[in-house]
Amino acid sequence: MKLTGKKENFEKFIFKVDELGYAIDDLVPSNWMLNLKESSRLLSDILSDNHLKVKQETKTTSDNLAIQIKTILEDSDLQVSTSSVTMLDSNDQVEYILNWWQWRINCQLALISGISSMYESIEN
Repeated sequence: MKLTGKKENFEKFIFKVDELGYAIDDLVPSNWMLNLKESSRLLSDILSDNHLKVKQETKTTSDNLAIQIKTILEDSDLQVSTSSVTMLDSNDQVEYILNWWQWRINCQLALISGISSMYESIEN
């Protein structure tokens, strides 16, 4: 995972997102998949309250054999961002269409978890 933006704020960004991961664990119910729209709103509110913005871009490969989901997390205060890419093969495309909200949230949580792993490696 690569961070971009103001290098002097990279550690602050990683720490902020790591702390946010704990808040999400506390505030988003463990059964979040049962109410995806509400869980997505709650996650969006938590990110917004912390001056973080998530963007997601979905592309289909030219051969239509895979879907690429790029999730970008930006901090407007620290001027730092990072992204992750999830590739779904053709077998998962129907599931993605049917469970769009779930994929959206899963990709966001995976990116936040990846940043938390960066924080743990810095601390050790």
